[in-house]
Amino acid sequence: MNQSGVAEQARVLVQVFPPGAGGVSDYVSCLKAQWDVEGVPSHSIALSKEAVVQRSLSKRIENLMGNQACTVVLHYSGYGYGSRGVCFWLLDELTRLRRQRRDGLRLVVVFHELFASGPPWRTAFWLSRVQALIAARLARSANALWTNTEQHADWLRHIVGPATSVQVRPVFSNIGEPEAVPVPDERQAHVVVFGSASTRQRAFDALRGHERALHSLGITELIEVGGGDPSAHLPDGLACRHAGRLEPRELSALLQSTRFGLLDYPPQFLAKSGVFAAYAAHGCTVLNTCANGPDTDALQAGRDYLMLASLARSKLNTGHDEARAARLTRWYAGHRLSYQAREILALATTG
Repeated sequence: MNQSGVAEQARVLVQVFPPGAGGVSDYVSCLKAQWDVEGVPSHSIALSKEAVVQRSLSKRIENLMGNQACTVVLHYSGYGYGSRGVCFWLLDELTRLRRQRRDGLRLVVVFHELFASGPPWRTAFWLSRVQALIAARLARSANALWTNTEQHADWLRHIVGPATSVQVRPVFSNIGEPEAVPVPDERQAHVVVFGSASTRQRAFDALRGHERALHSLGITELIEVGGGDPSAHLPDGLACRHAGRLEPRELSALLQSTRFGLLDYPPQFLAKSGVFAAYAAHGCTVLNTCANGPDTDALQAGRDYLMLASLARSKLNTGHDEARAARLTRWYAGHRLSYQAREILALATTG
């Protein structure tokens, strides 16, 4: 045992993830930082089709640790590894790695996504079956699986059967986790929306025609956080401020001083939204502009967060806001980063 109480691992731990900035890269960095705090050494490899032409995954791992036994924690998001979410090359690399290392390799796959879907006029509709085939082959090749929603977990369990462990936890916040957060009465009656430019614009588009709902909540200002230009189609009659890109500490401080967080995300997939996780971790009351959908992952619309479509029927007062934000923060506390880092480590070092 080391000083943090974590068992010493016999295997070298390597995270493999798609290149580029974004939620998956941040997730990997947070896990590595947490393992560093707990005295668990690990390596990270950003992998692309172009990169393996220069040097294969097998050779990269061999250069890191020779023939020592290792666990690869592969972070899977199909579109990260291929422009259309088609990445057979990744399966080939893992097959070669397994052939070379045999029992010296343990593979844990973290499914951030499974496969896309959509109407027939979108490419996702025509590629969905191929993407699902890749996800299924990847799942069957793994020793253990991890994902972020019950819907994903159900699909994976159907694919691999009871012999392979499938663990499900909602994503953690990539911008920090305050130990304690202010109650709504101690916050400004503002609403924050952050994320990529397309993510922010989707939320603004959904707000059009619903400005009265924001006023009914007592919201006085909308603060947009993120790189690029301010979004178009801003809501009428509400002060809007574009704060630009903020460092994680700055965004964390802003969220702790702000009562509401805004996003547009299907309810059945909220557990895999890093933006939703950040709002939950910081004690914000979440306002979702997406259409209503099924409750899942121990989340319930109205009780844990607000749906724009249901605001007219909601009981809106400070007491309900405080209870709603507190419930969501308690929901988040059960799967915070430190817990997930240890659970993924246990999967990585068992067997």
